[in-house]
Parts: sequence; structure tokens; C-alpha cells
Amino acid sequence: MPNINPNTRVSAEQTQANVESYLALKQIADYVPINPENSIEAATLCYEELLAAEEAIIHADNAAAAARDKLRHARWKLQNVIVGAKGEVKVRYGLDSNEVAAIGLKKKSERYKPSKSKKVAGGA
Repeated sequence: MPNINPNTRVSAEQTQANVESYLALKQIADYVPINPENSIEAATLCYEELLAAEEAIIHADNAAAAARDKLRHARWKLQNVIVGAKGEVKVRYGLDSNEVAAIGLKKKSERYKPSKSKKVAGGA
């Protein structure tokens, strides 16, 4: 019986059972279906389509992993360059320069300066 809703997902277990049934069906020498949609040839085409789809998923996963690795590498390269550039801007223009503020760092004069707390004499 065909799947009632083709939008529902067929589980991996059911797919494996279907593959096993297909392989067993191929071994039945005198199988001749009444409905040609249920022939061994039709099942073979579906099985080959399944294998091609699985192969495409593997290739897509590998490509996605390679793209993620390339992205990670590019992010680290940019990180290293920017950290080095920030250091050079601080050294070249000074810690209190507008250039330091322009690259997203705080000027030395804008930093919070903690005040010393006064101790209360004769405390409890």
C-alpha cells in the first residue's frame, strides 16, 4: 500500500526493510506483477534513485564541512590580522588617540578610574 501522505518521512528502519525486500524480490525468478508499477524494473529504478540521493547527501555534507572549515580558517585569519593591527595602532598613535577610538578600543582617558574608598575611622 502506498504511503498515504507523501510528505511524511520514511524512517531509516523502514527504508532498510524496503531495501531488503527489494533484494529478496530480485531473487524471485518467476515474479510477474499485475501492475507494472510494482515490477522489478520499477523497483530497480527506485533503488538506484535512492542510492544516487544518498550519494548526493554524502557529497553535500562533505562540501558543507569543507565550507565550514574554510569559514573558520578565514575568521581566524581576519582575527589575527585585526588583533595585530590594533596593537600597531596603539603603539603608533598612542593609547589616548582618536585612531584608537576609531578601531573600537577605548581611549586611555575614557577608561573608568576607580576611586579609593575612604576608611571610616572608629568603625564598629
